[in-house]
Amino acid sequence: MRSIALLLVAALAPWAWPVEPSSVARAFDAPASAYGPGHRGIDLEAPAGSAVVAPDDGTVRFAGPVAGRPVVSIEHAGGLVSSFEPVEPAVSRGDAVRRGQRIGTLLPGHVAGQTRLHLGARLRGDYVDPLLLLGVERPVLLPMRDGKRSQARGCAVRYASVRRSSETCV
Repeated sequence: MRSIALLLVAALAPWAWPVEPSSVARAFDAPASAYGPGHRGIDLEAPAGSAVVAPDDGTVRFAGPVAGRPVVSIEHAGGLVSSFEPVEPAVSRGDAVRRGQRIGTLLPGHVAGQTRLHLGARLRGDYVDPLLLLGVERPVLLPMRDGKRSQARGCAVRYASVRRSSETCV
């Protein structure tokens, strides 16, 4: 039932992308159990120093260090909470934020040697795939551009989106 509500929210008013330009460097990987291994969010590639913006209206729930990393969390309507790291906060706990408002600056450090924004989302305490909230459907595997997979070992992945699509060959 929660996934139906999540899909309805995403279809009616998808979140704004928190960094631009960005591409998905690591996808959501739901854990099998509450404390099991997984990736409870998505990683977005963006340059260090990029402005990080609120994906939707809400109230800052937390802004500060967690295990030595700077984190910002925002509580949105409907029991949704977004979280961002590593982000040097430009907001404080209790601040009201508007969709697209700058909430901080992306810092390096989430992945060694790369700058990525980790975006997490929870619906009433359960982790959910932020791509759904961004208006992105599931990834679709496409044939290679020239149609000849034998000449290359890669594949093309496209994320169908309300706003945009991206294509990556590996």
